[in-house]
Amino acid sequence: MMTIVLPTEFIIKTAMPSPFPGMDPWLEAADIWPDFHDSFASEIRAQLNASLPPPYYARLEMRQEVGVVDDESGEAYRHQVIPDVSIAEVRRSPGVGSSVAATAAPRTEISEFLEVTVPDEEGRHLSVQVRDSSRRHRLVTFIEIVSPSNKTAGIGRESYLEKRDEVLGSSASLIEIDLLRGGRRVLPSIRLKRRLARLDPPTDYLVLINRAWSRGNGAGKWHLFPISVRQTLPVIPVPLRAGEPEISLDLQHVFNRAYDTGPYQRGALDYRSPPHPRLNSADYEWARERLAAK
Repeated sequence: MMTIVLPTEFIIKTAMPSPFPGMDPWLEAADIWPDFHDSFASEIRAQLNASLPPPYYARLEMRQEVGVVDDESGEAYRHQVIPDVSIAEVRRSPGVGSSVAATAAPRTEISEFLEVTVPDEEGRHLSVQVRDSSRRHRLVTFIEIVSPSNKTAGIGRESYLEKRDEVLGSSASLIEIDLLRGGRRVLPSIRLKRRLARLDPPTDYLVLINRAWSRGNGAGKWHLFPISVRQTLPVIPVPLRAGEPEISLDLQHVFNRAYDTGPYQRGALDYRSPPHPRLNSADYEWARERLAAK
């Protein structure tokens, strides 16, 4: 058997970026999304561990996604164990984040966002179960990458809503990243739904941030990052503790890393067929032009 070793420069030259400036809608396919979800979560962990000051660190938390989700085509698929990203604290000590050039590394300037204040009673759906690990490894920030089962009625959605209520009832901050156009959003408040409904054009993807210290006094503040399929993914802040510098996380840089190291540019995505869920006619024509240019 002959082993062929490719030169490093050949591997680098053959790596191609995604045809789209932000999220690739073809990645939302049922048979592709779980792989991308895991890669995206792993890259978030890597980026945070490269920039978090001591004593913080990021790790993957594994949980079993239950239930079967039927998509609009009638095809069903079962979700496997899916990682989320959490930031834990070992001990308190001061630290600062890093700042690097945007051309070769993640951007650091936070993207534009919407701020919405939500009364407490609108933001809680189930009884709160406070989750606190140990004093040495207590949860500081919880990052959820929304899965299809979270956006479809059933056990998977109920399980996540209960999990989110635990976070909202604890001393941990919450970040929700929804890169799926299909299904029903897991918005915690009717006020957030109404605010998003007024956006023109409507948002395709969404990031929500709720800081632990913004809760109480009858209200809770949410920062919303609405994203169009034609836009670059935003730079978001990652809150740690009140009064401490926040870490910037470039989601487009994370996406590019996950895309470049995955199977997506190697034939895993079927660009000959429309994406699922389908794009509107204008966005689909735009997407076809992007693909043709590649």
